Order: sequence, then C-alpha cells, then structure tokens
Amino acid sequence: MSLARIAALAAALVFAGAASQAQPPSRGNLPFTPKGARGAYNGPGGSTKEGPGETSLYKSAKDQYEALKKQASATGRLTGAQLPDWGGVWGLDGGAFNWDPSLARDATHYGPLSSGNQTFYEQTLKDAENGKEWDNLSYCLPAGYPRWISEGFLRDFAVTPEKVLLTNEQQSEVRRVYTDGRGHRPDDEAQPLWEGDSIGFWIGSGDSAKLVIWTNNLKSGVYHRNGPRYSDKAETIEVMQKIDPTHIKVDVTMYDPVDLTRPWTVHRGYKKDSLPQGRIDLWSCEENNNVVKRADGGSDFLLPGEKGYKDPTELAKPKD
Repeated sequence: MSLARIAALAAALVFAGAASQAQPPSRGNLPFTPKGARGAYNGPGGSTKEGPGETSLYKSAKDQYEALKKQASATGRLTGAQLPDWGGVWGLDGGAFNWDPSLARDATHYGPLSSGNQTFYEQTLKDAENGKEWDNLSYCLPAGYPRWISEGFLRDFAVTPEKVLLTNEQQSEVRRVYTDGRGHRPDDEAQPLWEGDSIGFWIGSGDSAKLVIWTNNLKSGVYHRNGPRYSDKAETIEVMQKIDPTHIKVDVTMYDPVDLTRPWTVHRGYKKDSLPQGRIDLWSCEENNNVVKRADGGSDFLLPGEKGYKDPTELAKPKD
C-alpha cells in the first residue's frame, strides 16, 4: 500500500470515528517472549504445573470433565439463591492472569503444535511480513470460540439455574452454557458451530462457585489473527470462578487431536468495569464495513470516492 493511500486511509478512519466497527488487520502480531511471572493461584486441578502451556493430566476433555464432576454435588445444579453474582460488565484483565490476551501466543510458545499446524503458522507469518493478511473479523464474521476468550471489548455474564449466557460485545457473540443436566448434541444432530456446543455444571455455591464448561462441535479457525489454527475436532474444558468482587479467572485446557500433539492449559481473566451502570450494545459492522479482500488473499480498504465505499455519516440520516 502506498504512503499516500495509507495517509488517506488514516484520515478516513479518523473521520469515521466510532461509527466504523469493522476491525482492520493489525501489523506486528509476531511471536514474543513473555516477561515476568504469571502469579500463583489455583489452576484447574488437571495440569502438571502452573504457568503457560501446562500439560493436562487427562487424555481427553471427557476425562477431565468427568473427573471434575466428582467434586460437584449430585447434579451440579444450583438454585437462583445459590448462584454467584456475575453482574455488571467485564473487560479483559491485563494483570497477573495475562501476559498477553492472545491464545495464539501461548499456543505458539508453549502449546504443542502439530507439524502441519506449525507449517501453517510459519506460512501465515511469512505472508503477514509481505503485507498479505486476512482476518475473518474484517468480513464482520464472529471471532468464534476459543478465540472468544481473548478478544477485546466488554462482556456480560447472565447466570441462571438452567444456563449461563456469556456475551461478548464484539459481533454480539453469545455462548450458551447449559447447566440443566443435558449432554452434548447427539452425533446425528451435531455440526461445527462458531461457538461450539457447551454444557456445564457448578462446583460449590455462592460467589466462589466454579463453573465447569465442556465445549465441542467447533468450527475450525485460528486462535488469533496471524496465529496457529485449531481443527473442528478441538474440545475445551474451562473452569470459571469469581475470585474477588472485581475479578473472574478462567482456566482453559485445549484438546485437539489434529492440530496439537498434546493438550495444554492456559489462564485468562476478566476485570469488572467500574461504571456503575455499564452495559454492552448490539454490534453490527457489515453496513459500514469498508474492508475488502484482495485477489491475493490480503486486506485492503475502500476510501471515500471509491466504488463500494460505505459512508458512515450517511447511516444516521433518515431515509425519504
């Protein structure tokens, strides 16, 4: 892209401001070596050590789920009075739980990528260095799960006895975790889904209760922009727990027989927003999205005056 075009693009983006919600691909999302220590706290009880890329003690998500279920009550179901208060809105926690929110970076440095995945990842980095980048978010598609865990923007958690709704404001992505005792979809009804099929149960009760989530039936994707991939055979076990009034931690164990050589565990966290009546809104970026895919698979941006350009200032004007 020429310097003149970059300057024109910058001016267009400043003009558009918050009205344009599409995410253009970023530069410099290359591997790095994390600094500092992650901080000591209890992990999911299924790994060999604390820290990034821990090796799971279990061979499958089902094994880990059933082992954790032995710590729950007979059903793992809670009444409304027994549920934790996860009210408010929550953002990514950049403190002790995160060196960096990107799951891709933990997967790259500590996760056991298969040879095919490593080749895919190296080619992705090479393409990015040559200006050829593409991200599904630029088409206003969902980030999908497990990328949902580490994407930005605020989240809202609605906890009920029958299910927990985990909503990210980005693309209005909602994950539904059924805690009513049901199992996963039967094989003849299952299909790859953006957020997968999630079931769960509670360990303990009250504000310190832990939500255990087993997710499968995933649509294949990448852990993060310019990152390694995961297959549609991937499954995860999450343990979510409110550890104090303003922090929720999440322990995530990844299982993928296609794109990983072994399971691995990472930790992420969310911090409660300080706004007393914070809320999240519906996200819709397609109507004013000016990101286009080039013939070589990279990204480009339509500028004012170019064919197909969507003027964000026109969106708010009433129609005749």
